[in-house]
Amino acid sequence: MPIQFLDSRISIHSNEFGGSDPLSDLPLLIGDIGLQVLAAIPLNTSNVRVALTGTAVIDFAPAVEPEEGILDPTVVTLTVERGGDGTAGTGVTILNEQFEIYRWSTLFPISVSAADFPPAADVLGHQIRYTLFIAVDGYFSLVLGGPAVFNGIASAGTT
Repeated sequence: MPIQFLDSRISIHSNEFGGSDPLSDLPLLIGDIGLQVLAAIPLNTSNVRVALTGTAVIDFAPAVEPEEGILDPTVVTLTVERGGDGTAGTGVTILNEQFEIYRWSTLFPISVSAADFPPAADVLGHQIRYTLFIAVDGYFSLVLGGPAVFNGIASAGTT
């Protein structure tokens, strides 16, 4: 089957710098897209592929930090899930990537790329939901300080 374009979606949680959404160990939903895959049925039902990208800009929280663990990193986790209801852990994990941030680190945008071959059962649902979550765990506080976006493209076919 020739390659068939199915859908392309974007989710913009924030498109400006200077944000102050506090981050914690409770995952924050920063991307949510639903890719339409109906056009792949019936010939390409088992040949759907999805490319996903996401970016988040974090910053140090302005609060005074504790002295304990000052040399230990805070871990930032970005997780991409298929399905689910918009709550972390309710879908199938496609990507779980962790980044260590130290108190003296220079912060840059964090980006992830993921790919998925959804099962035919999900394709038969006509739309596949993908979500991006961010969480932190460590000794100092971080905020979502800038743009946070999530993009996805679905295609199908074998050649």
